[in-house]
Amino acid sequence: MIEKVIEYFSKFQLLSEEEKNVIRSGSDIQSIKKGTILLKEGEIPRDNYFVVKGCIRQYYLKDGEERIANFFTEEQWILPFTSVENNGLSKYFLQCIEDSFLLIANDDQGNDFLDEFPKFRKTSQSILEKEIVRQQNELARFINQTPEQRYIALQENRPDLISRVPQYQISSYIGVKPESLSRIRKRITKK
Repeated sequence: MIEKVIEYFSKFQLLSEEEKNVIRSGSDIQSIKKGTILLKEGEIPRDNYFVVKGCIRQYYLKDGEERIANFFTEEQWILPFTSVENNGLSKYFLQCIEDSFLLIANDDQGNDFLDEFPKFRKTSQSILEKEIVRQQNELARFINQTPEQRYIALQENRPDLISRVPQYQISSYIGVKPESLSRIRKRITKK
């Protein structure tokens, strides 16, 4: 699994053998079982995650009903930002919906690593910028699309989710009830 992490970082910068060994020795990749809740609403997030393998869902509870906000799969970062206005407490849950392998690090570990190996600062900054842009683009698309357009975009941009994620979670993610998703899928099939 660690070689997948090295391959990912190599996309951002050429790594020497010494730097690859640093990643090998300093990475905490954990096997997490399906159903495990990584973060609960009201907790203070302490860890950041990189999905080496698996699928994690981010969801909120509204009036006792789960609302899916995001899915994270291979080569995606989960950076649970919180705000001062919420006293640093999470407003959502993170749960593994597949058996997963996650690279786990808290901010202190990350800062210590960057202090020891400053060359990775630029890579870290690039990854963070890429993640912020990805999330902003995803939010903008979501706001400006109908549920049917969201489903089509999901089919085009993340087709693996359609087969990996239960359909009731897909319907929550695009903002409709499961029966509405069935109608959307029928309309798309007829086109």
